[in-house]
Amino acid sequence: MKNKEKTVLKTGNALRKSSSVYSVVLGAWVLCSAFLLITCGMILYDLVQSGQPQGKIVTVGILLVCNALMLAYMWLGSVKDFMFSFLYLVFGKKLMKRYDSIINIPKEKLDALKKNGKNPRVLLLYCTCNDFNADALDECMKQNYDNFTTVILDDSSNETYKAQIDEFAKKRKGQVCVQRRKDRKGFKAGNLNHYLKGRTDYDYFVVLDSDERIPADYITEMLKYYAYSPDVGVVQAAHKATKGSNLFQNLMGLSVKSNGKICQVMKNFYGSNALIGHGMAISRECYEATNGFPQVVAEDISFAVDVKNSGYRVLYAPNILCKEEFPVNYLCLKKRQAKWVQGNVEFMKKYNQSITDSKMTWYEKLDVKLSHYNLPIIPMLSFFIIVNTIILGIMGFDIGAYSLTIVGLMLLFLISPLIPDFFVHGKKQNFFKLLGYAFLNFIVYASLVPMMIGTVLLALFGKKAKFIVTPKEERRISVKDAVRGSCDSILFALVVGLLTYGTYFSLAPTILMVLCCTLTPVAILVANVPVRRKTDAIK
Repeated sequence: MKNKEKTVLKTGNALRKSSSVYSVVLGAWVLCSAFLLITCGMILYDLVQSGQPQGKIVTVGILLVCNALMLAYMWLGSVKDFMFSFLYLVFGKKLMKRYDSIINIPKEKLDALKKNGKNPRVLLLYCTCNDFNADALDECMKQNYDNFTTVILDDSSNETYKAQIDEFAKKRKGQVCVQRRKDRKGFKAGNLNHYLKGRTDYDYFVVLDSDERIPADYITEMLKYYAYSPDVGVVQAAHKATKGSNLFQNLMGLSVKSNGKICQVMKNFYGSNALIGHGMAISRECYEATNGFPQVVAEDISFAVDVKNSGYRVLYAPNILCKEEFPVNYLCLKKRQAKWVQGNVEFMKKYNQSITDSKMTWYEKLDVKLSHYNLPIIPMLSFFIIVNTIILGIMGFDIGAYSLTIVGLMLLFLISPLIPDFFVHGKKQNFFKLLGYAFLNFIVYASLVPMMIGTVLLALFGKKAKFIVTPKEERRISVKDAVRGSCDSILFALVVGLLTYGTYFSLAPTILMVLCCTLTPVAILVANVPVRRKTDAIK
């Protein structure tokens, strides 16, 4: 291990990490938090001057401070999103230039990966469970590389999908093999471990999801990262969404490319590299050092922690662009989001101590927690802020300027994740398309808050996380189905709206949440609008 570390110091400096950006993020965040607390202090000062009862002042003070602290935490992620986007806009070209030492790596270093004069053995592991996509897998198999094998790891229970897979393998006899197991224990991680444990007939493997489309040069480009430094354990490729056949997919899919273009590149240099569970290549040495994938719902983000603790690192490869499908409609996205929330709660429970004790730097640990803890935490904080605001109204608190502060901060919180999208797509996409995307994004993710609150509460009370396969089939959604799929959001909007209006005679403090949840059926029915679909081939 010491020899490997010495080699890394010589060869791995081009992609070294730095704490500088997170230091700036924390400095800006402290200033923003100070503004919130000063605002609370001014409100309390006015209450004292107005001669309000001491008990009321104390209670209002506690609620205001609690709201300020929760908003401050939520704003930390927003400040990070803004700083990542802004600094990439300023220094992005210089950061991308640092990848040149990998992209243009000398041939002799690549040749060093060969064994007995042969190229490394690579496995393409296509994971599927009742969602087979023959076209996508066909495209993945068109590699300009001579030593790879394609394996379909089929966990399907539906006989129709099993027959499709068997027919696909039959037509490509000698190119594809199919592996099945008796149970689905451990979900996707268990499927991969079932095949890989104990195998030594490969050097690297690539994890493919059912809708994954990797470029023809994926393997040749991926190997450059392993030739670059001996401590590289995982290479995560960049992704963009295939153009959807409906308006929902077409608009919401914009976020996939911008997340990779800015967020993942910045994390590669200034945070903790994320894994997204597909389009990633893993070395056999790294896999064996981690004892395989943790058999949890969020196996990707959990495995990334294990990789770091095993002395290896994850590198993000922006020059390897893959394609994936964004969920076909709101209802499918809702199921995926429920799986992610369950998985992240499970991750928090099982990996918090591991992250704390890990070999990561302080800013990597902070980045991991902001990236993955926020998904379940933010909906709960939003809920408590709403509850506290309603209690303040019941106590006769004059909402006044405070409501504008709350609404303004919540609006900033909703806008901040969209900043990378506007930076990446601003020049190429139609302004009205981006505007439509922004409004749809607001509605979609705000209206998912009630579902996420319920999911978090169930997880906290012991419900075991479940791996939910995101449906891929497209269908026309009726108005009845749209209303049925919106019941939780509409009910949440109705209760919050009535309580807010009943206490303040105004919807101002919760107008954003109420409006977004009420418009959920519109977000669902957007998927009924067809869009001309261009070819999805990767050139």
